Amino acid sequence: MPIRVHGPPCRLRLRRVTAAALATPPGPPARRGPWDDAVYFTRFFLDPLGFVGERFEQYGDIYYAPSGGVGLYVLRDPEHIWEVLVRDAAKYGKTHSALRQLEGVLGEGLLTTDGDLWRRQRRLVQPAFGPKRLAEYAAAFVDECERTARGWYPGQVRDLSREMMDLTLRVVCRTLFGHDVSGQTDVVWGAIKTLTTGFAAARLVPGWVPGGPQARSEQARADLDEVVMGMIADRRASGQSHPDLLQRLLDARDEDGSALTDVEIRDQLLTLFIAGHETTSHALTWTLYLLSQHPEVEAELRRELRETLGGRPPRYDDLPNLTYTRMVFDEAMRLFPPAYTVARRAEADTVIGNWEVPKGAEVIVWIYRAHRLERVWPEPERFDPERFRPEASAVRPKCAYLPFGAGPRACIGKVFAQVEGQLLLASLLQHFHFELEAGHPVEPLPRITLSPKHGMRMVLTEV
Repeated sequence: MPIRVHGPPCRLRLRRVTAAALATPPGPPARRGPWDDAVYFTRFFLDPLGFVGERFEQYGDIYYAPSGGVGLYVLRDPEHIWEVLVRDAAKYGKTHSALRQLEGVLGEGLLTTDGDLWRRQRRLVQPAFGPKRLAEYAAAFVDECERTARGWYPGQVRDLSREMMDLTLRVVCRTLFGHDVSGQTDVVWGAIKTLTTGFAAARLVPGWVPGGPQARSEQARADLDEVVMGMIADRRASGQSHPDLLQRLLDARDEDGSALTDVEIRDQLLTLFIAGHETTSHALTWTLYLLSQHPEVEAELRRELRETLGGRPPRYDDLPNLTYTRMVFDEAMRLFPPAYTVARRAEADTVIGNWEVPKGAEVIVWIYRAHRLERVWPEPERFDPERFRPEASAVRPKCAYLPFGAGPRACIGKVFAQVEGQLLLASLLQHFHFELEAGHPVEPLPRITLSPKHGMRMVLTEV
């Protein structure tokens, strides 16, 4: 039987500011030099989830951390998050310090740009994620999943983290770029792993160290560039037109008739190439892990699959009837949101709740911690798909659940990822049961995304 939520549904009452905003929220004292910086970055690097969680417990739902310039505001309260990402979205930009690191990899892609350039790019990319295109993609999602399952057999031990990365990479390249990346997944996987580690280590190891994180990251960027620029070159050389996003970018023209350069196309492709598969692969990996630990949830999910599909592969038209499958996937992303933070920078003086926020201040929304706020999510560490029954979701505050962000800058691929996750999960579970290998450690690793630190080695058994 599925797990039931205990207690009444949670409602949050909107607060109104009735007095002048206060200067800054409570928070830790300013760091006083290189030694304090080294201690801070080391502690944060070793356990960012626990480090930030301790600060929320000490200072409350919003805290202020002096950090050069005008400081950093750290949030987990749904109302504060709604104010930043939705109500006052126009007052915030994406030119924060964390994004500057990403620019070195992604260039001026959809994730890193702002203003008119971002709006232009969004208009170009949006049609690739429309309902008609998603219905067409669905068959490719399932086809690639069935292809993966045919290469497995009962008794094998597979690193599901790596396998899901390969699967979702093939899916995004086939659907959006019309490219078969099967022979290049090792290169891509290695490059992304290097970049993920390098981002976190960059503050601890100077860039001039030979063979250090910066040098390895530069080689990883070059490897990814070779793959993505190769897609562009192959399409140009083919002389053929395809109904996909790559072709749309190649055919795009500015008002003066000029086409996008290969570098501009590369920036868009690389953004979607990485963001479009890594987050979904982690979400699927965490979902399969959680199911392996909760047999009662897996039994309910398999009952739905038997009644809806009867052993055949899922189709796009099945999605409305795979409601519990969707609930399981949503709850897994609550506990382990692949995009676990969102960052903004105040472009004008503003307020968050009762607190003043000066122009130039940086704001970090901790999605991981918002998803564990006990007054919104009773027993927050418990895996409970029943939280996502429509009647339960209807009474939760806005921005209490935001694995894809919120507001005008919410993830453009949200529905793509949800459809993909639902269909791949339904397909995989009809082939195998997944059991965590005895003794395998499970620990989330928060770097660019929230991945399993040690992979996810699982034993495949017959259904």
